[in-house]
This record gives sequence, C-alpha cells and structure tokens, in this order.
Amino acid sequence: MLDPRRLRLLAELADRGTISAVADALAFTPSTVSHGLSTLEREVGVALLERSPRSVRLTPAGAALAAEARAILARLGAAEVDARAVGRLDRGELVMATFPSAGATLVAGAVTLLRRRHPGLELRILDAEPSESVGQVAAGEVDVAVVYEYPYLPSVEQAGFEALHLTDDPVRLRLSHEHPQSGSDRVELRRLEEEAFVAGRRGSACYAFARAICAQVGFEPNIAFETDDIAFTCALVKAGVAIAVMPDLLVGRAAHSILTRELSPTLPPRRISAICRASARRLTSIEAAMTALADAAAAAPEEALAPIA
Repeated sequence: MLDPRRLRLLAELADRGTISAVADALAFTPSTVSHGLSTLEREVGVALLERSPRSVRLTPAGAALAAEARAILARLGAAEVDARAVGRLDRGELVMATFPSAGATLVAGAVTLLRRRHPGLELRILDAEPSESVGQVAAGEVDVAVVYEYPYLPSVEQAGFEALHLTDDPVRLRLSHEHPQSGSDRVELRRLEEEAFVAGRRGSACYAFARAICAQVGFEPNIAFETDDIAFTCALVKAGVAIAVMPDLLVGRAAHSILTRELSPTLPPRRISAICRASARRLTSIEAAMTALADAAAAAPEEALAPIA
C-alpha cells in the first residue's frame, strides 16, 4: 500500500515544480524529499520522475499518480475531520454556527426544540457569518451552520456539503417616514440613483449586494455610510440621511421604526439554509439539529420574521 506521506511529496512536486520548493514548503531537507520520491517510485514499480543535473519533472505516470494523490489526500483529510467530529458528537456535543438575525428567530426556536427532544445533547452556538462558518464546517470545527445567500452574489460552495433550505428572507427598501417616496407602495429602484445608501462595511456581503442590485438597473450606488451595526443603520435611515435595501430578518429586531416599501423590479429573496458535511448527515445528532431547524422555520410566526413598519 502506498504511503500517503510520499504521495503528498509527489503532489507537492507537481504543484511547486522543484524539490527544493517542496522541501521549503514542508520544512524538510531536499535529500529527504528526494529519498521519499525514490522510495515511492520503487513501491509503484515505474518511473515517476525524469531527472537531470539541474531539474526534475514528472513522467506521464508521475503526473497521473500526482492527480490521484490529490484526490486521495483530500479524502483522507475529510475522513480525519469526520472522525474528530463524530468523536465529539459521540460524547453528546453538537456545535452550531449562525449569523445574528437568524439566531434571534430560527436558531433560538431550534435550540428550544432540541432541548426538549434531546435533553442529553450538549449544544454550543457560535456567532459567525457564512464566509467564516462554511470553512468551520469543512474543517470539522462546526457541525451545522445556518447560512444565507444573497441574490446576484456567488453561491456557497456546495462540494462536500448537504444543504437544507429553511426559509426565504424578502429583500425590501427601508426609508424614513419623511422620505419623498414614503407615500408610494412600490418604488422604482432606478429612481434612487441620487440617494445616499447605508450598507455593510466594504468587503461584506451586504455591501456587495447593494452594489449588485443597483448594477442590475444601471447605476453605481452612493454608499455614503458603511456599518455592520443594524441599530446604527436603522437610526441613519430613520433620521432621513440614508436609505437601505435589506432583508426582513435583518431589521426585524431593530429598535428604530422605519418604513418598508417594495421595490420595482422586485428583488429575489435572501435564501437561508442549514449546511452540514454530507458524510455526517446520517448521524443522529446532525439529523436532529437539521430537523429542529426546519421545524423552527416552519413554525415561526410571520410577525417574528417581519420588519417593524
């Protein structure tokens, strides 16, 4: 059986091109790398490298094995992650990540259901945006993550994950009671070109989303205020110094009363889902968490998901 450590040397050589580069990347000596590759060639029984005094390159057989090595190492890494996660779950622990607006509604309800249905299950809840929690699920640090996807932005990478759609979060215009458009039930998005917007900080999904929706109708928004603080966002909107385009859940717990209006064209909703590693979906505790989240989403009263008018 081939040694995964030597397969890694071959895969690294395919990516980095030289033995010295592989040695630097893995903190080995060049002679250790060279010896490991020679041993791998003897194990396989065919030439994997073409050597010259100043360089080395993969033979066709070496390139083919390097490609397989990457897949094998990825599967071994996933198996290690699952083993650690299953070990934690076998001890009756489950780690769930959620972003705040879903935590206040869907996840709070799911935790209540899990406490009642599985009193022996120890829960840890982490506050994390999807950009962070997706990586935590992949690494086995989190078992289930509640994530969102905005329309017009790249989707969450689904490779190796299983996703369960929980709910759609409508996206609407937020403005002050004194805004000139306050008397309209529906506002043309392109008529907001001269407005000052408040959105998330540069680099956030909210910031990118504000730019993406305006690009759909042909203008670049003036994002004059950048903040991830929802109370601050709503205070700016209430004061009439900015408008915002936001999902309902994001403002559903806001302290300030602001107006909500439909946009034209109507925007697709923000999709909220629960994700877990596909290999862990069969585990009882994972199934219990996914079921509780689905039940909480189905049972959530409309007023709990609606914005303050």
